[in-house]
Amino acid sequence: MGHLVPVTVPPFRPGGAFTVGAEDEVILTAPDGGPRAVGAAETIRRLRGATDPPFAVSPELFANEIEFATPVCADADAVVRSLSQSRRSLVGIGQSAVAVGVHPTAGLGEFQVSAGARYAALGDELAGFLRTPTAAFQVHVGMPDPVTLVAVFRLLRNRLAMLRGLSAGSPFWHGRDSGLASARGAIHRSYPRTETPPVLRSYEDYQALASEQIAAAEAPDHTYVWWDLRPHPRFGTVEVRVMDAQCSLERAAGLITLIQGLAIAAAESPPEEDLPTAVLEENDFRAVRYGVDARIVDVDGRVRPLRSIALEAIDSARDAVRQVASSAPLEDLAGRLFCESECDRLRRLHATGGMASVLADLQRRTVTAVGEPQSSPEESSPGETG
Repeated sequence: MGHLVPVTVPPFRPGGAFTVGAEDEVILTAPDGGPRAVGAAETIRRLRGATDPPFAVSPELFANEIEFATPVCADADAVVRSLSQSRRSLVGIGQSAVAVGVHPTAGLGEFQVSAGARYAALGDELAGFLRTPTAAFQVHVGMPDPVTLVAVFRLLRNRLAMLRGLSAGSPFWHGRDSGLASARGAIHRSYPRTETPPVLRSYEDYQALASEQIAAAEAPDHTYVWWDLRPHPRFGTVEVRVMDAQCSLERAAGLITLIQGLAIAAAESPPEEDLPTAVLEENDFRAVRYGVDARIVDVDGRVRPLRSIALEAIDSARDAVRQVASSAPLEDLAGRLFCESECDRLRRLHATGGMASVLADLQRRTVTAVGEPQSSPEESSPGETG
């Protein structure tokens, strides 16, 4: 790699002791649920003008998508309160949206990239790879020091497929059932620098590997490295990027609490094993394809049901997270493992009411506050959980 021009990756900046925050991407829609072609800039302007929001809102790569960012929070309850407030602010300006990994009816290549030099350059570079807007739910956990960061990174790296499966909720693509649990996962994996993250033994490993990749890509800085899991030098966090956007804020709370608890557990008892990248990539394929129904390789080398692995991870996180937060969201998440999955819910709605039913459900639940009923009045499926 001697011919590459070195790129400086910032030193680690402590970001707190297991605080949490989230970046919540939503796709703007027309009243009937169809995707808007543009609208992010106007929506952001109206949100900022109508209120003095206690949350950050910014454009995303596509011009019909926005991102809400929460403040640094002590626990998942505070994060989802912020997310609920930010999403409900859309109702106040008359703008509908869906929090889903891929808009179910979005056409191939119909959308514009947002204004700005960064997005214009990405649009030019990625060209036909940008087939359809995707939306993610990204969780940050504050790290007190580089040693803790590496321990947490190693544990979460082994659990990425589990998190992919638990969060999978984008079966439809271009108006058709893709057969996948996370069409977003398949689309996103085609972008550069989105691969399974490498094994790290130190923060300096991250700096060296990211520097090489940035140089090879001729990219400006470390923010163009889009691994499914990455250190974030400026925030002092570990950032989990593998999850689909979450329509249900209850499920989002469970995922946040699981990640926070696993991070605390890793700091107390650093992992001893790192699954090989080839194994993690096969795990990821299975999670993209089958979601919570996948069978994946556990850290002990056995192929096991993802649900069983998730239950054990929830148990581990529960014991750890009680030091800083309520474990109640984990009980909800564990219960959802044995109820109708998000993908099954959307497929059921499509089978009974067509795509219009799917879109109406996504629009309604995106702005449903925590604790409010997740079911439409006409729904009566006993296994349905939102």
